[in-house]
Amino acid sequence: MTALDKYRKLEGIGLWSARVEDQRREVVVNFGDATLVISDSRSMQVLSHWSLPAVRRHNPRERPALYSPEGDAGEVLELDDDWLIDALDEVQAALAPPRRWRDRLGRKGYAGLALIVLVGVAMVFPPALERHTATVLPWTTRHDIGKRLADDLLGQGAQVCNTQQGRAALDALHRQVLGQPADVRVMQGTPAARVTGFPGGVYVIDARLLDAAESADAIAGALLLAEARQRMGDPVRPVLDYIGTFKTLGLLTSGTVPSDALAGYAAAHVTDAAPLPDLAPLLARFEALGLSSRALADNPEPLDPDIGPILPELRAGDPMAGEAPSRALLSDGQWVSLQNICAF
Repeated sequence: MTALDKYRKLEGIGLWSARVEDQRREVVVNFGDATLVISDSRSMQVLSHWSLPAVRRHNPRERPALYSPEGDAGEVLELDDDWLIDALDEVQAALAPPRRWRDRLGRKGYAGLALIVLVGVAMVFPPALERHTATVLPWTTRHDIGKRLADDLLGQGAQVCNTQQGRAALDALHRQVLGQPADVRVMQGTPAARVTGFPGGVYVIDARLLDAAESADAIAGALLLAEARQRMGDPVRPVLDYIGTFKTLGLLTSGTVPSDALAGYAAAHVTDAAPLPDLAPLLARFEALGLSSRALADNPEPLDPDIGPILPELRAGDPMAGEAPSRALLSDGQWVSLQNICAF
């Protein structure tokens, strides 16, 4: 049964006028075929037919209820019968065409939808932009970012160590361990005693490691540890996250990052707890170079502040089984030169 069938026999008394200036007269109101039929209460002569979907109420939630047909606000029907008012509301709702989702949404709904969209964009767009930028960023740009990050440590009080013989020994060491195109430098006064990797193959060795290391092989092990950390993920992604969405977009479109955008990242990166890499590929690198991992693991002073948990595995998994390498990475003279690279 439809709402109209349900109320087809329902009728009630109301007051009606054809024009605003006319005195309202008592009428009988009932439902016709999709119409509201208004008849004189004495003669039962039909005075007006209103299309039910086109009936408009002037005063929602007030009594008596005032109605007019759409397009003619001068013709007014006044109802004070709750049954008739409720029936009219129900029948109108049943006959009304389905509202478009835009109409149902309303102003508050639009605001809520806009907020949801903005939150979604804020959550999804930055990571997607970072992924895309990291994918298309050329090595030269990565290397430039890495150099600028290392240079930013100078503003934090660090100094580059670069004696001629020490530099030659450092180049000889990193070419054998990391290959080209690595950019390795020794600095005094960095925030933590470790080897830190930056994008584009840039590595900074804190000078304290050269005093603490017993051999060039131990320094080589610290370089391999830093390299393994770089391979755990794209090292440029955390930099993009640090500079933010707008500057990442600028990097993507212009290929450059404003100098102030990188400020402070390097110092925080050096001091942050560094993740420990998977031991299998790290030990494979030692094996490929013919190096013992025990040189790093057994050094009297730890060459990395976070290395402690993997020291047992580095000892147990030594691909050289504790044997000395077949050849030295550096001669005794080169090792001494490297240790004295900071002799200003």
